[in-house]
Amino acid sequence: MAKFIRNTMIGLGLSAAAYMIINRKTPKTMYLDAKSYVQDVLDAADDLQSAREEFSDAQSDLSVQMVKAAKVVDDIQTEVDKFQFKLEPHLAIIQKHADHLQQTLDGMTPKA
Repeated sequence: MAKFIRNTMIGLGLSAAAYMIINRKTPKTMYLDAKSYVQDVLDAADDLQSAREEFSDAQSDLSVQMVKAAKVVDDIQTEVDKFQFKLEPHLAIIQKHADHLQQTLDGMTPKA
């Protein structure tokens, strides 16, 4: 186990040295870059968590509004049904007069 840890540390050290040489970075600059990267990742994770919470809140609000909307739609349907019930006798009278007018007009046309 100690050999594995030692080899891992050597590998990390060589990788860091190669990175610094290739990118012409000082250890301090490399440390600041790594710190900045980690902070960016942590900030992104915080933003993601905030967005997730906002989405959850919005989803809950939508559910509440959908329940309210269903009640309103039911109320509207009830009012439409009442109006239809009140309107039917008047439509029947109008249809009766329209049929009478059509019969009168049919009686007035000359037969060929």
